[in-house]
Amino acid sequence: MSTGIANNTASHATDGASPLAALIGPAVLPDRFSPALAMNGVRILLGLFYAPHVYQKLSGIDASLGFFAKAGLEPAPLFLGLAILCESLAFVTLVGGFFTRWTALLSAGCMVVAAYAIFATKGVNWYWAKGGVEYLVLWGLLSLAVAADAWRRTSR
Repeated sequence: MSTGIANNTASHATDGASPLAALIGPAVLPDRFSPALAMNGVRILLGLFYAPHVYQKLSGIDASLGFFAKAGLEPAPLFLGLAILCESLAFVTLVGGFFTRWTALLSAGCMVVAAYAIFATKGVNWYWAKGGVEYLVLWGLLSLAVAADAWRRTSR
């Protein structure tokens, strides 16, 4: 089974495609479940980490609405809905390896908004146990790494 790294046999789903199709990239990441590629494990874990966040928002809607309002994300129901939609989409697509280029960027964007919300409600702090953003920064940077890897793997 080829991983597309050691040899140049990666999927060329965008060969001869329109510029828009080349920009969007393949719907499915090549070798998306290959254990030989460490970034697959990172991508899947990043996606799985969204599950408890989506669950928390859905099971505690009133508290989530209060947090969004306190962070200045008004109207809070709109921003809560967007957060649930983005996080659910990131969960499904990152775990499945679908449209990975873009959903990993979406994941990084979610972390930027989450860091803003933490700063707005708890002040500027780094350490997560004191309301800081170190976890969000790590999650965002790993999301960018997954996006870069997906771009590299599908642009050959």
